[in-house]
Amino acid sequence: MSCRDPHSYTDLDQGRVVHMDLDLNVDFDTHRMTGTAALKLAAPVGGPLDLDTRDLDINKVTTGDGAEVPFALGERDEVMGSRLRLQLPEGTQQVVIHYATSPEASALQWLEPAQTDGKRHPYLFSQCQAIHARSVIPAQDSPLARFTFHAKMTVPEALTVVMAAAPGEAGAGAESGTRSFTFEMPQSIPPYLFAFAVGNIVSKDLGPRSRVYTEPETLEKAAWEFAEVDGMLTAAEEVFGPYLWDRFDFLVMPASFPYGGMENPRLTFLTPTLLAGDRSLVNVLAHELAHSWTGNLVTNATIDDFWLNEGFTVWAERRILENLEGEEAKALGAAIGRNGLNEALAEFGPDSPFTRLKTDGKGKDPDEFYSLVPYEKGFLLVSLFEQAAGREKFDAFIKKYIDHFKFTSITTEEFLEFLEQELPGVAEQVDAKRWIYQSGLPDNAPQFTSARLEMLQNLARGWTDGLRPDPREGASWSPEDWQIFLQELPRKLPLDDCAWLDENFHLTEQGNAEILCNWLIIAANSGYEPAFDRIRSFLSEVGRMKYLKPLYSALYGNEKTKTMAVEIFADNAGSYHPIARGGLERILAS
Repeated sequence: MSCRDPHSYTDLDQGRVVHMDLDLNVDFDTHRMTGTAALKLAAPVGGPLDLDTRDLDINKVTTGDGAEVPFALGERDEVMGSRLRLQLPEGTQQVVIHYATSPEASALQWLEPAQTDGKRHPYLFSQCQAIHARSVIPAQDSPLARFTFHAKMTVPEALTVVMAAAPGEAGAGAESGTRSFTFEMPQSIPPYLFAFAVGNIVSKDLGPRSRVYTEPETLEKAAWEFAEVDGMLTAAEEVFGPYLWDRFDFLVMPASFPYGGMENPRLTFLTPTLLAGDRSLVNVLAHELAHSWTGNLVTNATIDDFWLNEGFTVWAERRILENLEGEEAKALGAAIGRNGLNEALAEFGPDSPFTRLKTDGKGKDPDEFYSLVPYEKGFLLVSLFEQAAGREKFDAFIKKYIDHFKFTSITTEEFLEFLEQELPGVAEQVDAKRWIYQSGLPDNAPQFTSARLEMLQNLARGWTDGLRPDPREGASWSPEDWQIFLQELPRKLPLDDCAWLDENFHLTEQGNAEILCNWLIIAANSGYEPAFDRIRSFLSEVGRMKYLKPLYSALYGNEKTKTMAVEIFADNAGSYHPIARGGLERILAS
């Protein structure tokens, strides 16, 4: 047996699924998807084949020529779901699984018309990272098991399907009142990158390789916000080499989408909270674009190696911003990230195994230990590699690394072996094993600074001594300036200080979600009542966990607002994505 992934029943010695043909019908009345998944194996095999499922109804399994295949669905594990064991006849290379998803599928969110921008049509979208693909497709749900696919999806005729794949034909469905859409993914992907959405969706081209999809009501706003995507794509190719996914299209999601973005190849998903109206939050798009190389081309073998995806991607995101906007933009971004990392380290505790880059998550739900640690601690380590090797040599290494491992999934140890081969002594020079295998933040963490960053930090750190920003100067601060200043302020302020900030800078009326959330966290911790109505409305408008978790934590941690946290959650839980809802339930049960 070779179950190398602690979060999957996959045993690649039994056989490897290399291609999937999907034919699925979407039923908004029952909140189910029904159909077939035809799995093609790399070579003919016989005997047991274990697949991952979560709450799937398995109706029948056959070989490619229609012979029945015995199967057994194991008991449900809270983390892993249920193992589906097929008993394959000798010489089997294809199996067809007839199944249906559950209305409670953890990867899917079914939205009523009232939860969309247009208020007229329902909406469905998937979010398969980290181990939720098994609730949509019976699969070897491990990053180790990459596959290509063809998909046909049939939906109500008023709706459109988009998918992280190359679109094919669209036409009338087999049943009256339906339409069918086909897609092809010729490049192999790990299961967590399987993604689609169904709704009233339209699009607009932004460049020869990029297109934005949204609901009609959001299209022009989104097209303006992300109009500079072609420049990002060119800057990313300077860092990594050629873009190998043909197109970089993206979909601006409904408000309940739980992440800032999801790097699904050919169709990145983005939160609508990025639509600030001033292009100040497009760094998230740069991050998801960078994933086209670090994550999508070279993928972590398991969730325990997640830092290989995220640490390199944050590093690349900031290199792209540096190329486009200069070193100060990189320094400001690194400072915002460092603040987030410090909060994550404090929340876990300095000795927590989840502050290591290489984790051991066996038996634990990846959603429970998801944090900024692999992102920001990983970024710092990659930056150390760059500093030790020198930029020119490290840039050459990155291109070689991507080319060598493209379309594969690797472990931390495989990365370290390649690093030593190409840049001998660099890992030892920066004490990489301490960074990777030990808890906390080593004392050789690199520092990123600029005159503006130091001014903002000193101003905020002097708050208790009476330092205050000049209202006229503060009015001209950038969104990044405000994020850094608010993050550096004490988490709890006297009510008079809250009132002074709000009266001078109108923070409760702020339209930029990053600034607003940072301010509302302070307001919640401080019990600043003039912001309570905005806290309530904000938590009913957004589904992004980056905002929900710290704001609910602040409310629930303050005796004055604990009851309010419970009430707001009760009012809005049904609108949150299942992944976000589960995380908030854990906060409110602590």
